[in-house]
Amino acid sequence: MHVHELFIFPLKSCAGIKVQEALVTKYGLALPSNPQIYDRRWMIVKEGRHQSQRVLPSMALIQPVVAKDGLTLRAPKMPDLFISTNAFPKEVMECQCWNDKILGLRYDDSVSQWLRTYFGTEDEFDLVAFDDGKFQGRQTKNGDVPNVARDGDMAVYHDMSALHLCSLESVADLNTRLEKKIEVYNFRPNIIVTDISKPFEEDLWREIEINGVKLTWLSPCTRCLLPTVDQKTGIKDPTQESWKVLRSYRRKPEPYGVSALFGIYLAPTDESSRVCGTIRVNDFIQVTKDDPDFWNTK
Repeated sequence: MHVHELFIFPLKSCAGIKVQEALVTKYGLALPSNPQIYDRRWMIVKEGRHQSQRVLPSMALIQPVVAKDGLTLRAPKMPDLFISTNAFPKEVMECQCWNDKILGLRYDDSVSQWLRTYFGTEDEFDLVAFDDGKFQGRQTKNGDVPNVARDGDMAVYHDMSALHLCSLESVADLNTRLEKKIEVYNFRPNIIVTDISKPFEEDLWREIEINGVKLTWLSPCTRCLLPTVDQKTGIKDPTQESWKVLRSYRRKPEPYGVSALFGIYLAPTDESSRVCGTIRVNDFIQVTKDDPDFWNTK
């Protein structure tokens, strides 16, 4: 089994950047050519609270593009918006990501107006960036999903943890049960793997190694309605078919409640290092520890 694709999502709940290789860092995958660009470093907030495709599915069509010394944000019927990684804003804004308070560097009113224009509203939208040199990240162990995270496992503006993995085989299994097929991209994983022996084998992985980088399982990913958003059109499936079908056969009520499980959350095994190594498309994946009794135990 091997890495099929890699994605960095610099801006929370917006389109991802497909890469051939990525640095594995404490805060998720980063761009080797510009490590200032890393997963979920930026976030759109409304009155300080994080926004997502769950409420604003058109966020899927905001596409970050790697540019010299930064990112260019592109969206339908909007001018390009350049975000520099050489100079960050100075204004510190207190934000909320899920139930956690977290700081962000607020961009100026011209960026806020770009967001308001795109969303067609006069609501108080802002773009913020995380300062990993000054701000404290969010401890994964405090997340709403039961997990085995350690003190050093951190997230920035991620939902839960720094790394998210899914397999093509698991998506294929789900699609055998759906009238309207979906893609792995609906689940927005950082690491897409293939050639596993059977669907959902990744449920059992507790430690894996990719090109010398060791990753540790923290929890399964409990699924909300976001994967019902078509990532190419920004339109939510009104039937919620994939969400309903997943809930029919992918639940483990003890201890994960009513949500379906799909994919896994990971963190670098070495929780003390800022950068743990580089992984690449086609890299072999070695499972060094598993839990074959996961579905049989509470």
